[in-house]
Amino acid sequence: MIELMYSITLACPALYIIENNKYGMGTSVDRAAAGSDLYKRGEAFGIKGEIIDGMNVYSVIKAAAKAGEYVRSGKGPYILEVQTYRYRGHSMSDPAKYRTKDELEEYKNSDPIEVVKDEIIKKKIATNKELEKIGKEIIEEVKTAADFALESNFPENKELFTDVYL
Repeated sequence: MIELMYSITLACPALYIIENNKYGMGTSVDRAAAGSDLYKRGEAFGIKGEIIDGMNVYSVIKAAAKAGEYVRSGKGPYILEVQTYRYRGHSMSDPAKYRTKDELEEYKNSDPIEVVKDEIIKKKIATNKELEKIGKEIIEEVKTAADFALESNFPENKELFTDVYL
């Protein structure tokens, strides 16, 4: 059975993405994990992978395209460990006092949304005013979708197993 599972895993055209935001609840991954390169956990199963800078939109696009091509070519699964940064606590009750102000400042300057926004403005693809308008439209779209979900009836119990294959 284990051999069969291993064979299926190696043939599976799956792209696994690990979003490593450097913290699990309130503990640094470096302190909590045996080895901080999480993608390497797939090596025992013959799964290739790599770490990418998740704070750089262009690096993510390039690595995802490469990994997608690898998976689609039939070479098996692939793992991308996307290293990002979680600016706030894990939940509403987490004040994130386990980080220093210096650490927060270091990452503040590399916020991928702000970096791309600045580049869009610098290259005159859009103005700040246009980006603000787009931002407001997105907030409204999300609010409309959330309101729809909250106002909708729960599905019937028989739907619990719809599209679930065992």
